[in-house]
Amino acid sequence: MPSTPSDCGLARIPATADIDLIVDAVRRDGGVIVTGLLDPERVREVVGQIEPHVEARASGFRGFAPDDFYGRNTKRIQGLAAKSRAFVDHILLSPVLLAVADAMLLPHCGDYWMSQAETIYIGPGNPAQKLHRDDINWSRAARLGIDLQLSALVAVGDYDAEVGATMVLPGASPDDDGPFDPALARPVELDPGDALLYLGKLVHGGGANTTTDRWRRAVYVGYLLGWLTPEESVPLSVPAEVAARLPERARRLLGWSNIRGNGRGTDVAAQLQLWQMDRGDVERFRGTWVEVD
Repeated sequence: MPSTPSDCGLARIPATADIDLIVDAVRRDGGVIVTGLLDPERVREVVGQIEPHVEARASGFRGFAPDDFYGRNTKRIQGLAAKSRAFVDHILLSPVLLAVADAMLLPHCGDYWMSQAETIYIGPGNPAQKLHRDDINWSRAARLGIDLQLSALVAVGDYDAEVGATMVLPGASPDDDGPFDPALARPVELDPGDALLYLGKLVHGGGANTTTDRWRRAVYVGYLLGWLTPEESVPLSVPAEVAARLPERARRLLGWSNIRGNGRGTDVAAQLQLWQMDRGDVERFRGTWVEVD
């Protein structure tokens, strides 16, 4: 199934397309638009489970002080794996997202895990976010010239230019640390269920919400090389009793299991494990593992 061009400079490819087509687009452009990642029923399920948490949360990432980068009128809620099983089943464990993450990240690690997941609901009047690269969080590793992270922004409501669609700058050199010219950035407009997949080196930023009564609604998830520190303290936000009831792949992604330290297939290096306790798997350490009937 062929890809189609979009005004933002990224290819637009259906989620049902051959995965190699999606991977090739990510490698070429730093990102891709995957249409129909979630069907309408799954979008409603995700929204229904996270909406009460969004309603209860005040705007502003830190809550007690204005924050221009994270958004003064933006609602960011983390700990999604403990708040929404639909997020785990339909987004975190999406076969499309994991297949692309496998292709982009496994050449550089033994396994990868979740760096962060959060709602990014941009409210009326919120100004545009400064253009940036996510890899700046791991600035020394970024100089290695390898892909560190694959991220996905999944639209679960309005996601057009007026409400703050993500702005991207695909043409910037990976070696250019900025500043980036906002005039060159273009909005990535999505329908509910569509997703923007992008590497940590893609220049991007949340757009300005110029409306008076609409919110830009998205759920973010990032997959990170297993030898780098995630942005979110994931195991602290997912209790043991919740983790025990999730699929094994989800537990690994959420830091509730050991991960391989490297991709070696032979000799002692292949046995090295990260995130361990007393040489054992963390999910069985001192009763944190909960048996499920």
